[in-house]
Amino acid sequence: MSSAARAAICGSELELELLDPNSQPLVRLFSHPGGDWDPPDAKYRNLRVDPPAGHKDEYAVMYMANTLPTVAIECHILSADTTDHYTWSSERAAKYRVVRYAFAGPALFVPIDGARNRSALGLAGGQRKFAGYEPYQEAAHALFMQYGNIIHGISWESFHRNQPGRVYALWHHHKRTVGLSITSADPYPLLIEDDEWKSFLADNADIEEIR
Repeated sequence: MSSAARAAICGSELELELLDPNSQPLVRLFSHPGGDWDPPDAKYRNLRVDPPAGHKDEYAVMYMANTLPTVAIECHILSADTTDHYTWSSERAAKYRVVRYAFAGPALFVPIDGARNRSALGLAGGQRKFAGYEPYQEAAHALFMQYGNIIHGISWESFHRNQPGRVYALWHHHKRTVGLSITSADPYPLLIEDDEWKSFLADNADIEEIR
């Protein structure tokens, strides 16, 4: 997205997602010390709505989701092929811990999905094809610069096959704004030891474990 396009974002053209306190479960997987709460170093801010090149040190994003399968598929632990055959990597799962959160205040997000917002943000199919994360990062940066004091982050239905849930990317400086807190007991369980994950696998016996 060009600088001119970024400047053209008009708030009245955007749909917003407002969450009441604790109206959605929020869960995250992490594999590095401090990943439950601390912002990552700037050099690791390379995911979908992280800052674009040249702006990595301006802000950090905390990625969470409203279902455990969503974060598992976002971390490439859970996968689906074109025939909807699901597999999960036990080796990869063993590297991740599960942490869950509550939020005490209302949380306001800008969705980057939905036809209206995709068009307003320059993220329609023809505008972002073959460009990887760059268009999303540019749009997220424009939103941060323009509205980062009044909105708390960005949301979207998981782009992975069958869209298992919704991702909430909270800007780290708004953790206090929304009253985010950790509800899991430390030490956090490994994903392979988590009761919800084990129940999910038991309820979906056709998901094949790969080693």
